[in-house]
Amino acid sequence: MSVSPIDAISLGRMDGPEHAAALNLDQGPSFMQMVGSEVQGLNASLNTADASARSLAAGDGVPVHDVMIAMEQAHLKLQFAVEVRNRMIDAYQSLTNMQL
Repeated sequence: MSVSPIDAISLGRMDGPEHAAALNLDQGPSFMQMVGSEVQGLNASLNTADASARSLAAGDGVPVHDVMIAMEQAHLKLQFAVEVRNRMIDAYQSLTNMQL
């Protein structure tokens, strides 16, 4: 019975396209792009709720339930954004408090 030797492990650079596909680096938007698009969506939702409230106050015949739905959607999106921010701050503080 013969034992074959173990091949050496290559510690070369991993910057080719075949390695990028293996690491899933070329897929999906970046974190900052995703956060930016969500903040723009939140801003649009807040602007829509504000515009509908102003239309209701001006007497433009906007149904009250449509205004309330728009305001509640904006409120929920804002609460979600604040909670995400709080979690990100907690994660950052946890990382900065780690001892090396």
